[in-house]
Amino acid sequence: MNVDRPSYHDFTSMAGPERFQLAEAFARQIMATTAPWLSGPAEDLDVLDLGSGYGDTAAELAKHFRWVEGIEPTSRLVKTARATHHLDNVRFRQGGVEDLDDVEKFDLVVLDNVYEHLPDHATGLTRIAHALRPGGVLYLLTPNRLWPIEAHYRLPFLAWLPLPLAHRYLRITRRGKDYTDASYAPTSWSLARELDKVGFEWRFVLPGDPYAVRMGGPHYQLGMAMLRRWPQLWAISKSLLVVAVKPDVPAG
Repeated sequence: MNVDRPSYHDFTSMAGPERFQLAEAFARQIMATTAPWLSGPAEDLDVLDLGSGYGDTAAELAKHFRWVEGIEPTSRLVKTARATHHLDNVRFRQGGVEDLDDVEKFDLVVLDNVYEHLPDHATGLTRIAHALRPGGVLYLLTPNRLWPIEAHYRLPFLAWLPLPLAHRYLRITRRGKDYTDASYAPTSWSLARELDKVGFEWRFVLPGDPYAVRMGGPHYQLGMAMLRRWPQLWAISKSLLVVAVKPDVPAG
């Protein structure tokens, strides 16, 4: 399977030291946020990074966890990851969540800004649940469909439009031609339904390390304070951050 990178990568891709600095921050954020739910010390746990891109975050996680696998649908990015990262405890393979057939292999699955690219959320979450060991953790970060500025193309109200109108909006603004790839962002309540259906025990959470990301300025701190005080504001938050745990005993 070979997937071309969509047009929004033209103005969101990064190169050079910044890419690696951000990967270190993302890995630190993942560890800080999931730490209260992990089943043991990081050095005893195995991780799956779904949609691993250049492999930078997976490689950073591999410095702390026992084993890390990155799965990425774009062949060029998989080749780049393999050529860049040579740790003994990290491996990269090409594929998407639909190719995930591992059973109870991982203690932590990372889905960082990938969920909005999955056409079939139910299948994706089911395969992730199968891949997690009992008590395993899913870290899921995704844009909120209701946030007025779309996360990938940075256009007002793009995510609110029916797909044919969204395609036309991209063409008119010369940001791209096809919105399909990034069009599957959930609302807070649709994400809640999807997680409940698979049987995860889950909650919306605030970042464990609010200073791990470069946007951690005053407005970011204010947003966190408001979510802490009024959790119902998750419905209109910019992003949805969830920690979900696979029950030790199957639901039902």
